[in-house]
Amino acid sequence: MRSYLLKLPFSLSISSLLFTYTVYLAGLFTLGDAYMRWLLIGVLISSALLFSSTHPRGWMNTRAVQNTLLVLTGLAAGCGTFLASGMDDMYSSFLTIIGYLLLAGIVFGIYQTTLSAESATIAKVLHALSITSGIAVTLGTLYFLYIFFLFSEDGNGSIWKLFIPLVIYGILYLIQMKALKVQRRWIAYTVAVIQILMPVLLILIWKSVAGEGGL
Repeated sequence: MRSYLLKLPFSLSISSLLFTYTVYLAGLFTLGDAYMRWLLIGVLISSALLFSSTHPRGWMNTRAVQNTLLVLTGLAAGCGTFLASGMDDMYSSFLTIIGYLLLAGIVFGIYQTTLSAESATIAKVLHALSITSGIAVTLGTLYFLYIFFLFSEDGNGSIWKLFIPLVIYGILYLIQMKALKVQRRWIAYTVAVIQILMPVLLILIWKSVAGEGGL
């Protein structure tokens, strides 16, 4: 099982590097756009994931570090998929499909790495709920940011409010992990319920921000 978990991040890191370079070159030669910042960030994150997966005894191979790197890799891949969708049809369809497949693999990798065989059943269930809530909040935040910057009629200093559910989720996740570690299950259950409500909080905040932004 452990060997498999090491191979999965390794495969995802190589795939992410290839996808990043391909999207960059396609954008450069077809549109003349050099996404240099995104290229550097994507390569650094994917390289860190590659280093983590090839050094199984180092601190970078811990579950927390690998999950963080997988999430960051997913964000970079999501940005690359968005960039690919704006290219010519000849490249757009193929690269977008590859991007979605890579994102699906990253999500699977997060679940697989977190729900290890070493955890108890109840811990696995809570982990699964937490991951699902986190993915929903992250995707929702990115989507609302995209909509705001695309259609907003004027600037809005309240845009930072969209990140509140994501920050709260991160804090709750840490609390939940600590509670499970010390066998305080009722705290972990309570936190899980609050985490499930985070997407609802994000929608409510979005309605407020959208109204102030002229949407």
